[in-house]
Amino acid sequence: MYWLKSYPRCSGDLFENSDNYRSYIDCFQCGHYLTALEEADIRYDNFSTRTYTILLDMPIRVLAAIAA
Repeated sequence: MYWLKSYPRCSGDLFENSDNYRSYIDCFQCGHYLTALEEADIRYDNFSTRTYTILLDMPIRVLAAIAA
């Protein structure tokens, strides 16, 4: 899952990733791994407002709402 421009420190894009030990949320721009409290805050506050699901069979203009 991706959260666009959701990280408060650098306004970076967050993504959910996992390794052999756990899943985590990481920032693309600064590389910071979120703490458990930050993850809970991001998941709770941005559940329906900043998450985007892009379907492969049809293009979606997600930036049109932001630019307007």
